Amino acid sequence: MPAWSQLRQEWLDWWRGAGARGRWLPLAAIGLYYAVHVALDGWRADPVLIGLGLLLFYYAGPRVRPLFRFLLPFAIVGMVYDAQRYWADELRAEVRVAEPHEWEISWFGIEAEGESITPAAWWQTRTHPALDLVCGAVYLVFLPAYLVMAAWWRFKERRREADWTMWALMGMNLAGYATYLIYPAAPPWYVDQYGLGPAVLTAVPDAAGAARFDALLGVEWFAGFYGHNANVFGAIPSLHVAQTFLTMLFAWQFRSLRITATVYWLLMTFASVYLNHHYLVDGIVGMVFALLAWLAVWPQVRNRN
Repeated sequence: MPAWSQLRQEWLDWWRGAGARGRWLPLAAIGLYYAVHVALDGWRADPVLIGLGLLLFYYAGPRVRPLFRFLLPFAIVGMVYDAQRYWADELRAEVRVAEPHEWEISWFGIEAEGESITPAAWWQTRTHPALDLVCGAVYLVFLPAYLVMAAWWRFKERRREADWTMWALMGMNLAGYATYLIYPAAPPWYVDQYGLGPAVLTAVPDAAGAARFDALLGVEWFAGFYGHNANVFGAIPSLHVAQTFLTMLFAWQFRSLRITATVYWLLMTFASVYLNHHYLVDGIVGMVFALLAWLAVWPQVRNRN
């Protein structure tokens, strides 16, 4: 472990060599980020924590810079996701309510009591506390799970090419957010509550089947998270399924954590339907997005293997 004096000298050398741009541009960028949020929505905890985290990792010096570069794409995803609240209602196209439901019925419909219903609807009459617990846990940790596996490849196995897993994640999510504006789609829980008629643009975000997990443990984790959902009509693609599928693609490419990533993807695909958050169609589109994101960075990862 380097002595404190050595760490201090490394930091001072980095500070002197950073120049005015390297010293102050990140601080100015986060300051502008805060100013925009204050002007549009007042102070909220999420933007403050994202900004402080980025500044902490950036100004910690050269030894922490790899962690800053690793987390930067993830922070950008968080910023853009949160900012959807400012433009989603104004920029989104016509919301599709019936169309995704009809696709699901046509391709994956299940006959029940003389009618064809979606797999999500079928599972809502066959819930079980054990499935609620497993699916809720799978859904709850989908972001940390990706970060842990990507960090394992980057820092434990010391694969510098694993930085690209985070840029692939960023590109995939940003493409997904753009799709939510171009093709806004209602999730199955919305159809259960509001029907297949014209979109109710004032629909309140809902935890859907994940509320059973909250009730089982006596917590309000999903209620709190989905209560701040920035876009109710962001069902296609399912980024939950997309993210776990992307993890699996990298796991098989790196020949590491393959079974863990594959099982997690399968559980997530099931959970997205069981918890009434997505149709199978949403997950399939999400997997296409993940495949495209993986292919986009594949040459960079391949060249470093």
